[in-house]
Amino acid sequence: MTIQEQDKNLEYIQIQTLLKNSPGFILASVFSATMLTAIYWKQHPHDLLLAWLGAIVVINMVRGFFAWKFYREDVQAENMLLWWRLFSIPSLLSVSIWGLGACVFYIPNGGQYQAVGIVVPLALAAGSLVFLSMVRWLFFSSFLLITVPLLLRVLIEGDFVNIIIGLLIAVYIAIFMIFGHSMNRMLTESLRLRFENLELVKRLTREKESAEMANVAKSKFLAAASHDLRQPLHALSLLSSALCDRIKYPEVKHIVDKIMLAVSALENLFNALLDISKLDSGVLKPNITSFRLRDIFDKIENDYRPEADRKGLEFVVDSCCDAIVYSDNILLERVIRNFVSNALRYTDKGRVRLFCKPGKGKIVIVVEDTGVGIHADSLQAIFDEYVQIGNPERDREKGLGLGLAIVAKISQLLDHHVHVNSAHGEGSSFSVEVPLGRKQDIPRPESELVRTPGMELSQLKILIIDDERSNLDALDALLRGWKCEVISVESGEEACEKIDAYNDELDCILTDYRLRNNKTGLDAIRSITEIIGRKVPAVLITGDVAIKKLHEEGADAYHLMHKPVQPARLRALLKHIHQQKLREEMEAQQAEQGSG
Repeated sequence: MTIQEQDKNLEYIQIQTLLKNSPGFILASVFSATMLTAIYWKQHPHDLLLAWLGAIVVINMVRGFFAWKFYREDVQAENMLLWWRLFSIPSLLSVSIWGLGACVFYIPNGGQYQAVGIVVPLALAAGSLVFLSMVRWLFFSSFLLITVPLLLRVLIEGDFVNIIIGLLIAVYIAIFMIFGHSMNRMLTESLRLRFENLELVKRLTREKESAEMANVAKSKFLAAASHDLRQPLHALSLLSSALCDRIKYPEVKHIVDKIMLAVSALENLFNALLDISKLDSGVLKPNITSFRLRDIFDKIENDYRPEADRKGLEFVVDSCCDAIVYSDNILLERVIRNFVSNALRYTDKGRVRLFCKPGKGKIVIVVEDTGVGIHADSLQAIFDEYVQIGNPERDREKGLGLGLAIVAKISQLLDHHVHVNSAHGEGSSFSVEVPLGRKQDIPRPESELVRTPGMELSQLKILIIDDERSNLDALDALLRGWKCEVISVESGEEACEKIDAYNDELDCILTDYRLRNNKTGLDAIRSITEIIGRKVPAVLITGDVAIKKLHEEGADAYHLMHKPVQPARLRALLKHIHQQKLREEMEAQQAEQGSG
């Protein structure tokens, strides 16, 4: 805001304040004039008193009309000069009439009449200090127009008493002039500071909004582009795993292992950044259902038990007594995994315990450890992005500093309260409160993922569909390295054309969710099922984050994996599918033998 704009705003506030306060001062002026007329009624000619009182009443009615008009109209800044005149001219006329009356009606040596003739004008002049001091020149003019005529009238008498009274009035005038100057400066400075603060608030608000818009735009871009960004990483992960399976030379295998570690670190960073972006942009919507907490605990125990054993830690996982909670199972699992991962990372000896305890209408999931602990002054900071306690060198093996930031955002999204208790050197306890669910609301369970390390995938016949050639080639190479028989196609239509040769032998379908021409992997699965006349186990691979949308389209009937797919998880799933196939074949043979 420029100085000229500030001055215009200052003038507007001044005239607005004066007109707003004018009714009280108008009433005080008319009332004082009426009382003074009544007191002097027997001391002065009636026509002179009435003329003076009438002039006071008329001019103050004009002032009142302008004040009413000001609030009735939408006054613009460019009209301020006109309103200054409409306010200041009647005001100066009013105080001039008062000063004239104080001079004319003064009664020297009149006892109580003399006192009233002095006190009333001086009191009215003192009232202008509060009313008019916002505008210095208007206050000085009004104050002097009331008091100076009275002072001159007193001094004209010339006797000792009136000279003393005159000196006292002069001192009174000087003191109030000084007060008026100080008050005017204080009010003006406060108004200028107000404008500066308002301008600063506006500037900060604009900058804050701009930063928020940029952050949201970034987050929306990453969230919307996550599918495309996942594609090359997905292919890299599959190709790296396929290469690792084919390398036999120790010195080369060592290099490939390093590549796999780098790819894994890249996947972790990528997934964490996308999770933060999805949460920030609001595109991630929770899918709230009732489910057994034991399902999450079993997965976490299965995945983190090897790491705990490697570090020599006691890893205790509670059974939870078949507790049922009401939440998003994927997001809640992410929260608990972050707690357990951090506990194992920062615990060198002792134990890590995952358990739950009942609350009022809720269940509290707790992860306790005997690790290094956290200083009390750092407990709040650990939930900020990229904050890591005790990792100034940014060692990637100690995490990325995003896990607890994701926990904080997920818990806010789900409206689950997260608590942390820790003491440096004594371990930590992280907990999250989750509402209880109902058994009758639990949806149909998906197939369990059974890990059978000894089972091979040889001769497992798999159809893979992906319109991204790089992903298709990578998945083909990986599966062939596992001794699978593979049919690779780029669309559902092409799959239908090639499927006749494997009508009775197809074991599994691996398909990308998004295909060409606005088709999906679900469309391809349905078409293939209609052709071969039986249901085939299928795996949907997707980079989309709209889990709820996939469920609504019927993805619950199939296995779902998110890009970038971890080869170990894919292999475990295929082993599970192969195991089911063998079990069904055995049951069919037994049924035939029994019927024979």
